[in-house]
Amino acid sequence: MTSYIGIEPSFGTFDKQLITGNGSTTTYDLDFAVAQAGQIMVSLDGIVQEPDYAYNISLSSGSPKITFAQAPSNGARIFIVYLGRSTVAMVSAQASPHIDEFNGNGSTTVFTLTQVPSAGNASNFMVFVDNVYQRYGSSYAYTVNGTALTFTSAPPSGTNNIQVIQLSQQNTLNTVADGAITSAKLSFDPADDATALAIALG
Repeated sequence: MTSYIGIEPSFGTFDKQLITGNGSTTTYDLDFAVAQAGQIMVSLDGIVQEPDYAYNISLSSGSPKITFAQAPSNGARIFIVYLGRSTVAMVSAQASPHIDEFNGNGSTTVFTLTQVPSAGNASNFMVFVDNVYQRYGSSYAYTVNGTALTFTSAPPSGTNNIQVIQLSQQNTLNTVADGAITSAKLSFDPADDATALAIALG
């Protein structure tokens, strides 16, 4: 075995999970959160399953889950390899993700978000309809333009059955008007400046 000085490199290793089917259950808890079905590789008794067809990913009460289209048979070996895990990078102005919830009615496709996203792409969005994760893109489930969240097809009717999680916020840069800063506002005391320099230099 190769030895390492310090911490052994972790690249090339993936978290794994083993579940045993019981013939009736279709939904199981995941050990880690993932943003989409393609971020895990699932095999059922050694047969690799197709993401978004054989299984889907959802989030229920903050708990990530995998739901199979058909219940794995009793004693089936469900082997999951996590190829990518969700990482939430918080900004100083936002201590937790921002969540919007909407009611579907079977006909409305455009919903207005309560805040402007930091980027209109899948990198900072997680959208669920009836607890089923939706894939971003005009060829898939939805797109985002400003505060407009547009689905390619109307979500079904339900109360708060549409959940939008923004993992980061748009930071606002305050600007200063031309001429607002005068020479008086830039004045300084040479003694204070020298003291500050001495402190900085130790």
